[in-house]
Amino acid sequence: MPTNVFFNHAVQTEQQLYEDLVVESLRIYGHETFYLPRQIIEEDTILNEDVQSKFGDAYSVEMYIENAEGFEGEGDLMSKFGVQVRDQATFVISLRSWERFISLDSNLATSFRPNEGDLVYLPLSGSMFEIKFVEHEDPFYQVGKLFVFKLRCELFEYGQEDFDTSIIDIDTIEDEQAYSLSMTMGSGNNKDYVANENLTKSGVIVAEAVSWHQPTSKLLAKDITTTLEVNDVLIGAVSAAQFTITSIDDRMTFSNDAAAQNLEFESKDSDYLDLSETNPFGEP
Repeated sequence: MPTNVFFNHAVQTEQQLYEDLVVESLRIYGHETFYLPRQIIEEDTILNEDVQSKFGDAYSVEMYIENAEGFEGEGDLMSKFGVQVRDQATFVISLRSWERFISLDSNLATSFRPNEGDLVYLPLSGSMFEIKFVEHEDPFYQVGKLFVFKLRCELFEYGQEDFDTSIIDIDTIEDEQAYSLSMTMGSGNNKDYVANENLTKSGVIVAEAVSWHQPTSKLLAKDITTTLEVNDVLIGAVSAAQFTITSIDDRMTFSNDAAAQNLEFESKDSDYLDLSETNPFGEP
């Protein structure tokens, strides 16, 4: 039997009013966040995953955290790999705000909804979350239309992604966690390297400067694309600073990770493993 023709649950004026109320509520009770679309630089077509990705845009948009009592998930866990923070959160963003502020970005896999793999930065706690799933039918067609997206997110784990959003709090994530190499520079000109400028060697970009300490001639570089050696000359693309490398810190030492034990493991494994041609199975 057909529905009653005297009742209409999809009146356009009611839908517009309801959407206005939803957007206003999110702006009152929500939080200021930044949405970062993922730009895939290199993709592994076999495993269907990104080998290298970049976040070059950050869109300011209001979002509501569904659980007002705090983050969800397993919280802080002590494991054999150290302390792991497994916070989760569900962010609610209105369809109107998505279409108005974010949907036109050229790096989106689909512009109709938020994309899994994109990031949400919450300045309130200084946390970066990665979108794992997007629910678009909750609430289910109230007054005959969908008005919000629910983003199921987990705390983001940095994996050598490139951040160039021009927002200091976001770009600092890369500077603090990216693999970096400390070098002592020798002879050169009187100019100083500039943070975040490209470093060239023989006209080819080989790294990006993180910091330059002039009194000690210490240069910290990241995004290294080739093997740097002593006596190599590095030129700053912006500052035109030019110096010669005199020494390079141990590549197994991570200056930005106090808990790293790479050097200890590298020195200890020789007591247990012998993978030479005469001992292919590595038995001691």
